[in-house]
Amino acid sequence: MKRKTGRQRGIALITALLMTVVFLVLIGGLMSQMIGELDSVGAHSRSVEALNAAYAGVEDMVLQIEESASVGVAPGTINYTYPSPSTVSYQSSVANTWATSSGLVYYEITSTGTETVSGQQRVVTALVRSFPYSYYEQFTAGNSGNVYYVTGETFDGPVYNGGSMNIWYQDPGSAIFNSTVQTVSTPSFYQGAGKSSVAMGAVNWNDVTGSQGQAAMSIGGNPMQLPTFQSNLADASEAFYGNPNNISSLPAPGVNGLYVNGHDAIAGTAGALTTGIYMQGDVTITPCSGSCGSYSGNNEVFTIKSAGASNPLGANYTVAINFTSNTTTVVQTSGCVTNCTVVYTGVPSGQPSSGATAANGAIFVNGNVTINSGTIHGDYSLSVPDYLGDSSHTITMAGGAPGILYLDKSSTSTDEFGVWANDISVNSTTSTGYEFDGSILTGYYGECPPCTDGTFSNKKWNGAAQGTFTFHGGLIQNVNGAMGTSSGGTLMTGFDRSYQYDSRLAATPPPGFPITNRYDIVAWLDEGT
Repeated sequence: MKRKTGRQRGIALITALLMTVVFLVLIGGLMSQMIGELDSVGAHSRSVEALNAAYAGVEDMVLQIEESASVGVAPGTINYTYPSPSTVSYQSSVANTWATSSGLVYYEITSTGTETVSGQQRVVTALVRSFPYSYYEQFTAGNSGNVYYVTGETFDGPVYNGGSMNIWYQDPGSAIFNSTVQTVSTPSFYQGAGKSSVAMGAVNWNDVTGSQGQAAMSIGGNPMQLPTFQSNLADASEAFYGNPNNISSLPAPGVNGLYVNGHDAIAGTAGALTTGIYMQGDVTITPCSGSCGSYSGNNEVFTIKSAGASNPLGANYTVAINFTSNTTTVVQTSGCVTNCTVVYTGVPSGQPSSGATAANGAIFVNGNVTINSGTIHGDYSLSVPDYLGDSSHTITMAGGAPGILYLDKSSTSTDEFGVWANDISVNSTTSTGYEFDGSILTGYYGECPPCTDGTFSNKKWNGAAQGTFTFHGGLIQNVNGAMGTSSGGTLMTGFDRSYQYDSRLAATPPPGFPITNRYDIVAWLDEGT
């Protein structure tokens, strides 16, 4: 066997050393790359922490906007640093705010999140929008303890319940809710004719929310508020002054009657209409579209009569709104000797853009109102005082079937109507049903709960069977009022209820109709570092 020479052993050693150097170079490069990647991961992690903090700043600002909604002033800048061991903070502020001609309010929020150790920052811009009460098909704010949603009722629009919620379903049965449901507290569930109590985990959701399942029901959160006195006075200000700025008290014209442009409608000279319609005194109003006595065509005619003995309007009027000629004719039909007709340019319909001195559809009555069956053509709200210290005035729906209807209910129609009082009722002798097109709002912030005030009800709820009351639009109230009784699914007294959602009212509420204290994020934009 040959032995390796010293020369051969030297070559092997050199080769081994070279290979070791090569491996060390490769390992060094790999380690350098790994360290770089770890630094990159760390930087990315810190950037994500900063981004999450920016998102949290937006959410915090939305909450502050909701809590200050009744004040009407945008919140100041929010600075928040998370407690140790967290190393992030955020700064959030309102960059811009504006109101649309429909009355909805938008806020632009800018939020900067910072990872404080590295100094990494991320900026997020968000757009949030208010929700009008007319967004809801059914809204109950208070807690009367007896609010039931039962099989046979069908809601195809959003539902909100701020008090106790009872859901009584039949199996099998059609779904009660076909849209979203928001409730502050966990509902009590019952099933079957025997009204057996059901735990939430055992609910047959197909009978409650259909194919949407339990995900359609949101439980928890802060209760939503009813409108404040400021919203009510702003509506009165729109009707009398033509702007929402006079919210310290109701207009006080001194003499009962009908007013436009801030003065007696008949005494004023003809000119451009710059307000809604303001009345002081108790009235009966009958709406009519198309052929209405001596009026016909593309119009809305309100026949207004003085009512009651204690606080009558004092005179009768006809207000003819002609959409073709863009004129409003006010005629005093009683108690007037000369110059009893005034023609104004413009129509009191819709909500004008912010700052515009144009007619608007706010109709405000400082008194009690009875509104008879008829057709509505145009865009109006009818309100009476509804706030602490002045909530005794009511609105009553009267007349027979079919009820108070839009001339046009199509998806492209601009016919809208809203009524607002502390208590609104229907008082009809119909036996074939009644329909109201528009949004009904009763009650004010701070009134209750628990109580039974601020409600929509049927004055003949315990009398003869009257058929179905159809809400085409929405019902927003402090607590549910009595409408009728049934047994085994059969109507015994008063009205059944039927709901038809009008999505137009969600995007464009009636003029002067208040907005909720709920704001939702409609768009996000990650501005980067």
